[in-house]
Order: sequence, then C-alpha cells, then structure tokens
Amino acid sequence: MMNVRLAVWGVIKNRSMLNWRVMCHSHAIVTLFLICLFVWLFHRSAPYSLSMAQWVNATLQPDPTDYQQIIIHYTYLPRIVMALICGAGLAMAGCVMQHVLRNPLASPTTLGVAAGAELGLVCGILFVPAALGISNYWFAFSGGLVATGLVFVLTAKKGFAPLQMVLSGMVVSLFFGALNMMLLLLNEEQLNSVFIWGAGALNQNDWQGVLQLLPLVVTPFIVLLLLQRPLSALQLGEEVAKSVGVKVAYLRLATLIIAVFMTSSIISQVGIIGFVGLVSPALATLSGVRHFFPRMLMSSLIGAMLLLGADLLIQPLSGVGGELLPTGAITALIGAPFLLWLLHRHSFIASQKTEQEALLEYQLRSFRGVFIGMVIVSMLVIYLALCVGNSTNGWVFLNSSGSAQIDTVLALRFPRVAVAMLAGVALALSGTVIQRMTGNPMASPEVMGISAGAAFALVLGAMSGIAISRSEQMLLGVVGSMVVMGCIWLSGRNNNFAPTQMLLTGIALSAFLDAMIRIALSTGQDNVKALLSWLSGTTYLAGSNDAGLLLIGILSIGCLLLLWHRWLDIMALGSTVAESIGVNCRKVRQLLMLAAASLTALATMVVGPLSFVGLLAPHMAKSLGQYNARHQLVIACLLGGNIMVFADWVGRNVWFPWQFPAGLLASIIGGGYFLYLLRK
Repeated sequence: MMNVRLAVWGVIKNRSMLNWRVMCHSHAIVTLFLICLFVWLFHRSAPYSLSMAQWVNATLQPDPTDYQQIIIHYTYLPRIVMALICGAGLAMAGCVMQHVLRNPLASPTTLGVAAGAELGLVCGILFVPAALGISNYWFAFSGGLVATGLVFVLTAKKGFAPLQMVLSGMVVSLFFGALNMMLLLLNEEQLNSVFIWGAGALNQNDWQGVLQLLPLVVTPFIVLLLLQRPLSALQLGEEVAKSVGVKVAYLRLATLIIAVFMTSSIISQVGIIGFVGLVSPALATLSGVRHFFPRMLMSSLIGAMLLLGADLLIQPLSGVGGELLPTGAITALIGAPFLLWLLHRHSFIASQKTEQEALLEYQLRSFRGVFIGMVIVSMLVIYLALCVGNSTNGWVFLNSSGSAQIDTVLALRFPRVAVAMLAGVALALSGTVIQRMTGNPMASPEVMGISAGAAFALVLGAMSGIAISRSEQMLLGVVGSMVVMGCIWLSGRNNNFAPTQMLLTGIALSAFLDAMIRIALSTGQDNVKALLSWLSGTTYLAGSNDAGLLLIGILSIGCLLLLWHRWLDIMALGSTVAESIGVNCRKVRQLLMLAAASLTALATMVVGPLSFVGLLAPHMAKSLGQYNARHQLVIACLLGGNIMVFADWVGRNVWFPWQFPAGLLASIIGGGYFLYLLRK
C-alpha cells in the first residue's frame, strides 16, 4: 500500500515538475518575444537616429545646441514615462475594482469613472475661478466619485451584480458624456482642445506632467501595499474575511476611493484611456497569478507595457493619419475585442440575488385613455414646435403674423419637426423590440452598438471622398447596423442566445466602433469634420425627403411589428416558455433583430446617433400601465416622438440664435429621468 502511494505521489510530482518546466519555457519565449517587439517599436518610433552616446546625453543632460537631443529629452522620453505611469496606474485601479467587487468586468471605463472624471474636469475649468489654485485632478476626482456613487445607487437593489453594474456604468457614461458634449458646444473657445484630450493624448512638452502625476500614483500604491493583508483575506470571501476581523464594508469603500482617485488623477493629465484597466488584470490572471498583491503587480506591469506598446505603435502614424492619433482610442481598439473574448470565457447572470417578481406592483391602465392623452400631448408639442419660436424681436407666435410669413416659417420648421417626431418613433420601436427580445430593461439601440454601427458606416462613406446620395447613405447605415447585429447574433448563438451575453457583446462592439469614429475624426479630413454636428444628433439639415423616407420605413416595419405583437409577448417570457408552445425562437429573433436594426439605421442616418430615446420610451410606456406588447409599442412611439420634438424645439430656441443638437438635449432630458427611474 505504501509503495502504491509513493508511486502515485511520484507521478503527481513528475507531472507538476513537467507543467512547471513547460510554463517556464512558455514564459521565457513570451518574454523574449516582447523584448524584441519593444526594441523594434523604440527603433521605429524614435524621432531621430542617434548614437548610444547621444542617447545617454539626451536622457541625462541634453546638449542645448542640439535640437534633436532637446526634442528627445523634453518630448519623446516624457511621453514614454507618462505611458508607463498611466498604464500601470489604470491597471492597478482596474485590478482593485475587480478584486473588491468580485466582478471580472469592473474597470474605470465600464463603471463610468472615466466619464465622470472628464465631466468633473470640464466643470472645474468652466465654473471654478483659476485664482483659487485648485488642481485639475481634484475636479476629476470629484466627478469620478459622483459617477461611481451613481452606479452603486442604481445597482444596490440588484445586489451589485456584475451585469447590472456594467449596464449602469454604461448608462451613467452616456448621460455624463451628453452633459460633457453640451458644455463643449456652449464653450467651444474655452474648451477647444478638450476633444482630442478626451480621446486620450499622451503627448508631452516637458517633464512637469510626469513629476505631477508620479506621486499621485505611487502614494495610492503604498497605501494598497499596507492594505494587502486584509485585501488578500477578502479573496477568500466576505464571511471568511469578517471572521478574521476585516471590516469588509469600510475596506471596500476605502479601496474603491483609492482606485477612483488614481483613475481621476491620470485622466486629468492625459484624458480617457480605455480598457487598460479591464484587459491588464485579466491577462495577469491568465498568466497564472492568483493572489491579490502579485496579481496587482503583474497587472501594473502588463498595463504599463500595453499602453507603452500602443503609444509607440501610433507615434509614427500621427503625422500620416492626421495631426494627432489619440492613444486612448487605440487602446479601445485593443480592449474591445479582448472584452468580446472575455465574455466567451465567463457566463454572467443578470442578478446575484433572488428577485421577488411577485411583489412587483403592476398598475394597469386603460389603453384608450392613455392613447388619447398622449395624442393630445403630441398635438400640443407639435403646435409648440411649429408656431412658437424665438427671434431677434423676442418670442413670436405665428398666429399673430401675416399669412405669407406663416407659410414661409412653417415650410422651414415642418420638415425638422416631422423628422424629429419620426426619428423618435423609430428609436422607440427599436428599443421596445430589443428590450422585450433580450428580456433586459436596460437594452437599447445605443447600448447594444446598433447606432454606432450605422454611424461608423456613414463615417467610412465620408472618408472615402465619394459623393453618395441620401438613399445610398440609408443603405450604408442599414448595412452597418446589420453587421453589428450579425456579430451579436453570432456571439449569442454560441451561448444559446442568452440575453446577458448578447447585451454585453453589444456594449463591447459599441466601444470598439466609438473608438474607430474618434480615430476617423482625428484624421482632420474636412468631410469627416462636417459630421461633428450630425454625430451629436441634429435635425438642422433635415428635409422633406428625409421625412418621407423615415415615414415609409416606419410604416412598413411598424405594421409588421404590430402584426408580430404575440411573438413579442411570448419572447418576453423567455426561450424555454416560447419553445414549449411551438415558437421558433431563432427565426423570430432573426426577424426582430432585422426590424430593430433597420429602424435604428433609418433614424441614425437622418439625425445622427441618439442616446436614451430608445432606452427611455419603453420604460415610460410601462410606467403608464402599458405592459402588452402592442399597447407598449404604440405608446412608446408617441413618447419617443414627443421627446425628440420637444428637445429639438428647446435646442432651436433657448440658445437662439445658436442651434443646439436635439440629440444631446434628448440624452440629457431622457438620461436624467432614466437614472431617476432606475432608482425607484
């Protein structure tokens, strides 16, 4: 018996030694490859070819008469060091967030910290006097804390589940992004350089930024070093950590504040760098590091190398593709596909605690009464948009003017009002279909990346330099939306079309396409710059032809959806129930996805990518007591149209004579209400 045990132990020991040797060999090969890669990148990105002695002089004590050494010392080297510091800091923050929240999708980007920090910094620049001498990172820190607090408030009832936190972070990011864009448009001269900065720019002119940021990253690292024992205990679970005297709630709060501070400090210096905080901890885990502190160190090393590699890769292209290629957008190109891959390795549930659906209060209301009320509201909103407006002589009511002037003004206003109404209807229909199909109330065309797909297709068309007609633009937008929906479909097929996986896949695709659009905008092409106002969602150039195309598309697809209302009712119950009564779920989802993508593409091509209309209108319809699919579709259409028409009217008149994009105002109005609705 003893001999058998010794033999078994010998086999296990030999296998362990073999696995250890294989792992060491693989790590050595990867390390050698990375060294060669970075040597090549340094050689390729260096602005000048200098000798070793000149490099040493340029690094330690540059010759003031040699402009090459001056540029290397004050521009190239500070940028490299800044990339290392920012990559390490963001990776460290992401590792801490994932560890204390036990959420592999947590990161400064996915939890809304980056968008909150950017908004806080912009508000600090605009509204706080510079004479007070308050550093920018305090404004960014305050904004990041507000964003994180909102995410926690919104997910408290869901037990801080991973999916709910990511979706809430997405909603908060969209809302804060709309507020930030509004401030940028209203203060264009003061915030002229914020657009490129917001995409993540590491360029430096001296060592001052490095010297300011270094202690703001090193100090939190020292604090985390002191907290490594209780944080390591947290890895065993809350109950075990509490049993050894760890105050889990206070520890979680303190470490999250540290992570937010570190993220905000980095954003205040270089802007938003996406996905480094998500990718680096995941790669550290895949490398075999399991304990917290070694994982944090490995994450920091990977993050530093990842950001440095991305920056070195794009530096030679900055002069080819435009004035400046944003590094943050490039990291999003790397991080979004990695997030897609990560989603295939994990299965995420919508909530981690049992939800008592039976306790939900459903307040059914008569459809006829609600419909009549919404029609009256629509008539009032349309009358307001057509007949009331601001002018150089103050507010004017058309019924007090001459008939010729009335005809002229109505001819100018009616296409905009019609397009705004129809775009709101299209997005409301699309949002209702997506929410009922996925079974998730936080799904919408903009969250799932469908709007971004249509927008990116149009940007590609503009970059091609070929003049295309409006109908061809519509077709291009439909193709872009369908490509995104096809990717979501292929991803969902591997997971039996689980709504959670499909939704997270859409979020990853949205981030990827947004990064591509930022890169396209940074090229500086005139025809691409002309899309800036369109990307904010505007009816400024809308005409009667656009309204006609939207009307035909909405009538065609809307009638089909009303005919398919039974499918929508059944699909909301889940795939198991639907298949048990004979519904072909795959075919139904294909048809519904095609309809949603087409409606989104039509609205996006005319007024640009809009946020929150498709997310909010179905919720407002339910709040009015309409739970039946057919009734919800009709009421959501009226609500979506009213929101867009009212937002367009406010944008045309409140800041007169300047025009403010209706899409941004709809995002601010709808986003604020939606955040309130989520908390109820």
